Order: sequence, then structure tokens, then C-alpha cells
Amino acid sequence: MEQSIGQATESPRRQFLRLGMYGMIAALVGILYFNSLGNQFTNWDDGMIYQNPVIRNLSWKGIQKIFSYERSNTYQPIRMLSYAIDYAFWELDPFGYHLTNVFFYMFTCLCVCFTFWKLSVHLRENVSRSSHERVALLGGLLFAAHPVHVEAVAWLAARKEVLQGFFFFLAFALYLAAKEEIGRKRGLYLALVLLSILLAILSKPSAIVFPGVILVYEIAQRKDRWLDLIRHHWPFWVLAFFISCLFTYILMKVMLDAGGIKPYHGGTFFNNLLVSFYAFLYNLKLLIVTINYSASYTLPISRPILNPLTFVFVMSTLFLFGVSIWSLKKTKVFFFSFYFFWVTVLPYLNIIPISTLLADRYVFIASFSYCFLLGIGFDQIYQFRYRQFSEGFFKLLSVSLILFLLVIYSLLTMQQNRVWENSYTLWADAVEKYPESNTANALMGVVYMELGMDEKAARHLEKAVQILPYDYQSRNNLGIVYGRTDQSEKAIKEFIIAIGLKPDDDNIKINLSVCYQRQKDYRKAEEVLNYLLSKHPRYANLRYRKGLLYKEEGRVEDAISEFKTTIELAPNIINPYEELGNIYLNHLNDTEKAKSYFLKGIHAASRATSKVDELRWVIQDLESHR
Repeated sequence: MEQSIGQATESPRRQFLRLGMYGMIAALVGILYFNSLGNQFTNWDDGMIYQNPVIRNLSWKGIQKIFSYERSNTYQPIRMLSYAIDYAFWELDPFGYHLTNVFFYMFTCLCVCFTFWKLSVHLRENVSRSSHERVALLGGLLFAAHPVHVEAVAWLAARKEVLQGFFFFLAFALYLAAKEEIGRKRGLYLALVLLSILLAILSKPSAIVFPGVILVYEIAQRKDRWLDLIRHHWPFWVLAFFISCLFTYILMKVMLDAGGIKPYHGGTFFNNLLVSFYAFLYNLKLLIVTINYSASYTLPISRPILNPLTFVFVMSTLFLFGVSIWSLKKTKVFFFSFYFFWVTVLPYLNIIPISTLLADRYVFIASFSYCFLLGIGFDQIYQFRYRQFSEGFFKLLSVSLILFLLVIYSLLTMQQNRVWENSYTLWADAVEKYPESNTANALMGVVYMELGMDEKAARHLEKAVQILPYDYQSRNNLGIVYGRTDQSEKAIKEFIIAIGLKPDDDNIKINLSVCYQRQKDYRKAEEVLNYLLSKHPRYANLRYRKGLLYKEEGRVEDAISEFKTTIELAPNIINPYEELGNIYLNHLNDTEKAKSYFLKGIHAASRATSKVDELRWVIQDLESHR
């Protein structure tokens, strides 16, 4: 029956309707996310895009670097490759990056729609073809419009979500299509499934759960016969689980190297496990009843964790698990949908503790099951008949309800797009909605730092480290703010704590050196720089910082030596040329040498337009006073 439904030749009219369905979903995505195309980069994008030199080289050597694993860094090379392609076309114009995100989301929604259709065919028996198509259309429209997806689309650093989503659902659609084929054609489809899931994992490693998803599907469809399928197609299953296990190992290594694994919530593994029940139900809540979407949430976990509310959360979750298992006897759809949701949010339940307990992006893939159930529910209302009502009453009711929900979702989506307009709008919204969020306060503090509003920056950063004492980045930023406001002792204290939390972050040590220099404690400032240079003798910035230190101390010859070494290491940076020119002009009264270094700086770094203009004015002024 599956093969006859899936492979039957379709009439031109039905093919046209199918294309119309895909066209409606694509158009809806374009309309809903049009107002995100003018958004700017946020300070959540800086490290990945704006300040990332890796994406600026699309040569073969650059691509090799993108796919190379680096310690203390994420491993998501497909995302990085997509940024590099964007940079080749758009450089640092955020419009192009947003356009790419919207297109990949559109492709994801089309894959989701096709997968809904195939899944409905495979899991719903004795149902008409038109019913399968309605489920695909209704579910696809709801998935496209759901406001929980805004973070994945409007946040440029979340490109990993839409890339993963596209390849993940492409793999699922191909797997369902393979079920309708035999022989070599089925083998080809399964090979494409493995390729797609590999690309999904290389976009975002949480796609390692894919074998669990298809295992849930097979149990739902075959009940007691699913083991036969594994035996008949064991090479596919072996390769699928090998890919997942390999990248699970890589993911754990990346998280350990980068400090992504945090202390247990509640101090023990058992307490941390109880927190995962909170995370599960709040992820479910994000899909069903949340209207206050935000870039950052606070999860209201009762303290101590062993309390009546936690007991309610645990029992509620276990009840849902029990009902879903029982439902396998009655309906395959609920069983599949519940366990699809659970499997796809499993990496984010904090069984292995990570810093963020709840985020919209965590349910991007999982929302598939919710929209599938909604599509089936609205279709059943559409087909319902009751003799006391006219034949068209329930059709009209179904259409009215789906339109109402689509309008609500669409308005929330377009509103949330505006929240992501820039760093200020994003974090002002998050702090207003969730004032106890570490992330919201930390990044609002960064916004105020960039605006030079140090008093407000300090207030938010102090709140961030109060909420999360091991937030070394906020402590580092707080040290910078204290240093800028002449609170050197407090600054040094924050830098030392931050170094204790993140010993391998050399930027914090550089900031500590600058703070010592500001305090006129030149000996300690030099000690820090010498320690760093012992590890990185060819790091140009360290040589430059040391030159500035010697210049301030009055050690002119030592400063000249350090600036010349900086030029040897980084010949296209204008700052050391400028500093050498200033030394020869103001300390050694050698105008000709000063001019020569200013000219060398202009030629070496012609793109540094503001600095180049400044030096040209200096040279012109020197020549006019001959």
C-alpha cells in the first residue's frame, strides 16, 4: 500500500496543486522574514563573522583551514564555509548574510512540507491522498510561521540551525522516499541519507541524534517488526551509528577543550538530572504557550531542587512518556511525535551541563513534531461530520482556526524580527523580559561598553557575574570598565578571577597588563607581557603592547626596537609605523625619519583610511613648517 501511494503516477492537476503548496510556503517565508533583511550584525555575531579572519579566504588553503579542527573552538565547518561564500559576495554587508539565512530557512520549510506528506502516508492508514496533502500544507505553513524559529533565522551566528535543519529534514525525506523503492535505487537513496546527515552534523553537531529519530519512526511504523529492518539493512545502520558515535566524541572533545561543559546544576549529578526535567517541559512550553520570545531566558528552578514542584515536573514528564508508549497501540502518530521531540531536544536537556538551559533554537528541529500533530488535528476537524451541523461547518471551522493561528504566529514572527534589528534592541528586549538572565545582562553590558556608557555597562556586568559567578568573559569586561573608570584595584581583582576561570585566555592577561600600566606599575605590566611572549614570541600585538609600555616609561630605544619587531611580524598594520614616527618626531627631533615612517605606514596600510588621512595631515603640516 505504501508503494502504491508513494509511487502512483500523479495527474498534471495534482502535480500543479503540489507545486502550488510549495509555492505558498516559500512565499509565506519570504513575506514573514522580509523585515529581517535590513537588520544589522549583533554583538553575538562579531566572533563568528565580523571579526573572523577565517571566513575571508575562500581559496583551497582557506577551505582546508575551515575544515581543520582547532582546539578551544567549535567544529561547524559547513557553517563557516557558508560565511566564507557570503563574504566573497557581500564582504561585511549584513543584508547578504540575512538573505542567505532566509533562503536556507525557506528550503528547510519545503523539506519539512515534503516530509510531512511522506510521513502521513507511512504512519496514517486508511486515509485519503487529499488528507495527506492537507496535513503537509497545514503543518508546513505552521512550521514556516512559528515565531520560535526567529532566533534561528534572524540571528546570523545561528546559521548552523537553518543549515542543520535543511540537511536534517532532507535526510529524513530521503529516508522515507527510500522506503518506497527497492534494489539499487533504495541503496542510492540510503547513501544520500548518510551524506545529508553528515552535512547536517558538520553544520551543527546535535544532528548526531538522527539515527534515534529514524529508529523511533521504524518502531512507530513496524511495532514488533522493526528489528527485521535493521537486520536487512545493517550496513546502513552501522554507518549511521558510526557517524553519530564519531561526532559525539568530537563534540565532547570540543566542549571540554572550549570549556563548554559547566559545573553540575545543583552541585551533584542527581540534582543536575532533576534539572533536565525542567528543561524538557520548558522546551515543550516554548512551542505551545510562549508568547514572550527572547534571545535569553531564565529557567525558574526551585531551590533546593528536591521539593514538591520538582516532583510535579518529574511525574508530569514520566506521565507523558507512559501515555506515548500506550498510544502506540492506538495511534502511531502520537508515539512518533512525542519521541521525535524528546530525541531531538535530548542534547539540550543539560544531562551534560551547558551554560544555557533554554533557548528558542533548541526546539528548531523538535518543532517539526508539534506542527505535524497540529496539521493532523486541523485535518481531522476538516473531515469531521456531525448530523446536527451542515456538511461545510467543520470545514469552515478548521479553516478559520488555522487562519487564526497563522495570523497570530505571523504577527509574533514579524514583531520578533524587529527585536533582532541590532545589539541594543536585542538585549534591551531580553533584559526587560528576563532581568535575571546572565546572558542578557552580560551582552547588554557589552553594548553599553561600545557606546562608552561605562556606568550602565558596569551595572549590567555586575549583575551578570552575580547571577553566574564563573562567567569569565563578563568578569574580563567588568575589569575593562573598572579600568576605564579609574577603579584599578577592582579591575585587577576581576582580571585575576577571570584568569583563574579561563587560564588559557591570553587576551585577559593582556588586559591585566594594560591595567598595571595604567596604574604606573610598569614592572608587573612587563612581567605579564614577557610571560606571554615566552609562549608566543612571534605575536605582533604583544610586541606592540610592549613598545607602548616602554614608550610610556621613557625607554625610547627599547620602544623603537619593539615597534620595529612588530613591523617585521605584521608589516601591513599602520600603528607601529605611526608610533615610530611620533617617537622620532617628539622624542628625538628627527623630522625626516618621522616623515619616512609616516609614509611607510601610509603605503603599508592604505585601507586604514582614517589613520592614513591623519598621517597625511601630519606630513603636510611638517612640510609647511620647513
